[in-house]
Amino acid sequence: MRFAIISVTKEGQKIASDMALVLKNDPTVIKVDLFHKNVKETLKKSFNDYDCWVAIMATGIMVRLICPFIKSKLNDPAVLVVDENKKHVISLISGHLGGANQFSIKIAGVIGAVPVITTATDLKCRMGIDALANQYWLNICQPDLIKNVNQLIAEDGKVDLYLPSRFKFLENHPYVRNSYQIQIWEKSFIRASLPGKESKNELDLYPKRMIAGLGSKKGVTSEQVFFAIRSALQHLHLPFERLDALATADVKQYEKGIIDAASKSGLDLEIVSLNEIAEFNHGDCSHSPLVQREFGVQGVCEPVSLIKAGINSRLILKKTAYDGVTVAIAVSID
Repeated sequence: MRFAIISVTKEGQKIASDMALVLKNDPTVIKVDLFHKNVKETLKKSFNDYDCWVAIMATGIMVRLICPFIKSKLNDPAVLVVDENKKHVISLISGHLGGANQFSIKIAGVIGAVPVITTATDLKCRMGIDALANQYWLNICQPDLIKNVNQLIAEDGKVDLYLPSRFKFLENHPYVRNSYQIQIWEKSFIRASLPGKESKNELDLYPKRMIAGLGSKKGVTSEQVFFAIRSALQHLHLPFERLDALATADVKQYEKGIIDAASKSGLDLEIVSLNEIAEFNHGDCSHSPLVQREFGVQGVCEPVSLIKAGINSRLILKKTAYDGVTVAIAVSID
């Protein structure tokens, strides 16, 4: 995720700086930028360049200033407001699809504050369909039905939710069980169905392509690879089943531990040549001097995950190392 933290006072600036230091060590945080004062101009210039804005200032200031820039809950970034006493983190807009509710919990944990979440489904320990889409990286095909589905859930109704077998893990999610009547079907997408048999009452969610890119030391075992991938996925609160494939560079394509992990998991192992990595340029990728010296490329796990996730993909977990294995996770935009 890409965070922008903006402040207007010296105390707010200090809070922002301390917050950024913690966030930069979070593997799910790809970028953190700090802004101080000039709030209106900064928002005008950069509002849509970040996934989440954290405003350390009065709520009223931020409400008035973001009004010209908010367009749709489908695309607006999350906006949080933090008070200078560090007591509360308010999820202001884009609570579900933009992830503001989850971001408010994350930021509250960083500074020792209380998250303030006001969406009805969350207050009833339910999972709205847009929150489900955000958490599990799903595209919503009929966004006009989001309100209808969530309203029924908030009013204690149950919506039929049809899951592909690979998403059967959602049966064990307590908020999902509280919100939906779950059915397993053979199709590859998820469907939420409102009462009535008309197709206009069906909301479909298609999984975005998600790839775990791998690098490793020579001779790693499949157990080491499994541990690394599962540990990486825990940062995203995702199960192994959510992955679409594993990927690595051609110099690692015969690494037995990686091959065995792919085979045992039932996931394809997709190979990227060093030449393709060398020609690949993406702003999310970090540079490893060690990999550069050994293989002549900037890195392995991050570029291969992005390449195999597809055009305009993005990192959602930057390179993390676990006992000889490096993992990065990328997801398609579309």
